[in-house]
Amino acid sequence: MANSAGPLSRFAYYLPADRTGVMHAHRTVIGAAIDRVSSAGIVDAPNVPTLSGVMGDFLRELIEIGDEKHPTVDDGDALASALEQDVLGGGVAVERTEANYPTFVYRPTGLDREFPIMTSSSMVSELAPVVLYLRHHVKRGDTLIIEEPESHLHPAMQAEFALHLVRLVHAGIRVIITTHSEWVLDQIANLVRLAKLSEEERRGLRGSDAALSDDDVGIWLFEQNARRRGSVVRELKVNPEEGGLLSGYDEVADQMYNTWAEIGNRIADRGAE
Repeated sequence: MANSAGPLSRFAYYLPADRTGVMHAHRTVIGAAIDRVSSAGIVDAPNVPTLSGVMGDFLRELIEIGDEKHPTVDDGDALASALEQDVLGGGVAVERTEANYPTFVYRPTGLDREFPIMTSSSMVSELAPVVLYLRHHVKRGDTLIIEEPESHLHPAMQAEFALHLVRLVHAGIRVIITTHSEWVLDQIANLVRLAKLSEEERRGLRGSDAALSDDDVGIWLFEQNARRRGSVVRELKVNPEEGGLLSGYDEVADQMYNTWAEIGNRIADRGAE
């Protein structure tokens, strides 16, 4: 997403897909990785798959998170708190065991009780790393890469999360996402079109503080090319005449509706016989 042209910033943080699985099983994964290293030459090494570099970085950054809040972006704690309030409906925190290993907990708004992340909803597990990274890792000028930010989110929350991601851009973070969500794309398109209005004209509109200029966002569609057995990449632009971004996702919706209508027509024809 925004400001993705040019060289990457000094630090880049990659939040891979299946964040829920990692948040639920990080202790097991770390333990298995340690077994793989420490057992060599002593006992038979277990058949544990090697972690990818991206997954290894993600796990290392998770276990390095401390129990103190250290906002590293201007208003980083405020950005994280807003995400908790508007999307998660509760707060995310990290605690340390006696062995100084982090455990992650979730406290729903209005409840005086904390729950382990692994017993919370998958939505909480998916977004908890974003909150934690904002409070403990990401600095102004860094790059935050998020795979499938829409994972396990209701469409309304997908649009809400997209709005918060754009606010990160305004805070000086370069954000790159991969997505298959029409709602995420529609929200971004709305914010780009919102920039065509003056601040006075934006008043009262949702996201009026997060308008994006054309220069602040780049969107590319990867389309399968059966003949070349690969993908063709083309840039998408907001189309004010036809509405939003012409990603082709609406064609799927049209096909589903047409099928529904055709089934209805055949049911009606059967009744008329």
